[in-house]
Amino acid sequence: MKGIKLIILPLLLTSVIALFSFSGCAEGGVAPGATTAIQNGMSQAQLEAILDESIANQESINTYRFDMDMDMITDVVGGYEAGKTSIFTKSDGAANLASNQMQMNMEMTMVLEGFEGQNGSQDLTYDMYIYPDYTYMRMEVPGMGEQWMKMATTEDLQVNVNANMVDQQLGPLESAMEIELLWYEDVDGEECYVLSIVPDMEEFMQWLAQQQGSTQELDWNEIAMATDAFKKFSYLCYITKDTIMLKRIIIEMEMEFTPEQAGASPSNFDNMIIIINVDMKMYDYNEPFSIDLPDEAENATEFSEDMLM
Repeated sequence: MKGIKLIILPLLLTSVIALFSFSGCAEGGVAPGATTAIQNGMSQAQLEAILDESIANQESINTYRFDMDMDMITDVVGGYEAGKTSIFTKSDGAANLASNQMQMNMEMTMVLEGFEGQNGSQDLTYDMYIYPDYTYMRMEVPGMGEQWMKMATTEDLQVNVNANMVDQQLGPLESAMEIELLWYEDVDGEECYVLSIVPDMEEFMQWLAQQQGSTQELDWNEIAMATDAFKKFSYLCYITKDTIMLKRIIIEMEMEFTPEQAGASPSNFDNMIIIINVDMKMYDYNEPFSIDLPDEAENATEFSEDMLM
């Protein structure tokens, strides 16, 4: 199962980081609540201008808040690792890029099915506060109470709340092959363009591999060649017409791996399907606020990154 986790966790983590940093959009899909279908939309040049302006505007942001739902389903068929894991999360938070601070509150439910009868579910409440010196985490598991922990903020975590991270996360858009205007839609009282962008998948996989840094346990060069594992890859970007700001992102991602693609033995499983759905809204751009640490965090138990290895 180790090889599988090495694929799933970076993909999930990259999705979260990309959303925090306004990573952009990809291939089209069908979103709920569409108001006007576009049959003959703007020219590619006009749509590229809208996208370029929205990217430039995102790079000038100092503060923002967000609400996000993210579900991830992993279905492993056949072999001794057969089973299904479903993770459902609801979160909200804020980032102050000027002061290098970020905060997120998350509610998570994990459901296990199969795995040789090890069925069950687990609820978890998780809060994170990232500051330049320390990162604080509050975890609450039913029946186990509340626990505060802290660790020195690593360079990787700090760069995620730094404005320069935006440039890195916008990497996939540089390989955009096609931009399409699907419709217009009202989001919280603001009329938005709903854009679909088709990326170069090989370029995207190379970018994804680069986000993993110096990880040695997974051959990302081989994964980068397995672009056919993506059965669906749909990012919708909602960009306000008046201010040209990113208002909402909907992501639908479906992958199917063979044991060879996942770096596993054929006896582990026959095939593995991963489905990730994300719906995120961004608001309160450049509104002044500070991220205050709760008093309970003063007695947080300190641990190091090495303890997580």
